[in-house]
Amino acid sequence: MPLRQNSSAEPTTNPALAKLTIKVVDLRSHKGQLIYGVFDSEKGFPSSSKLAKNWQVRAVDADTLEFTCELPPGKYGASALHDENNNNKMDTNLVGIPSEGYAVTNNPKPRFRAAKFSESIFELPPEGKTLTISMQYF
Repeated sequence: MPLRQNSSAEPTTNPALAKLTIKVVDLRSHKGQLIYGVFDSEKGFPSSSKLAKNWQVRAVDADTLEFTCELPPGKYGASALHDENNNNKMDTNLVGIPSEGYAVTNNPKPRFRAAKFSESIFELPPEGKTLTISMQYF
């Protein structure tokens, strides 16, 4: 399935697709970019752009950013990375702790590991859905 992205707030024009809106809140700065992906399985979650059903990159210009896309109704998980230095990857310190923020749907807070796809799953109904996820920094 090709990647689809829709930055408008208009309803979907394809009745087979549902509108998903994700608001990313609690960004600590306006530096860099936000990298956002939606996945339909654990394969590639949370960071493979090639395996994402939707992948978007956007400059951070506000404390809250909103992403909209159209996808078939179903089960998904989404992730976002606040890439403050624009190098297109999650930076970590010497012991592997992230030095940039990340967020996933359902806002799980696992300790000492990345969030799992199973913790981030949500249902996208035919009428669409809006979710809010909180950026976490360590």
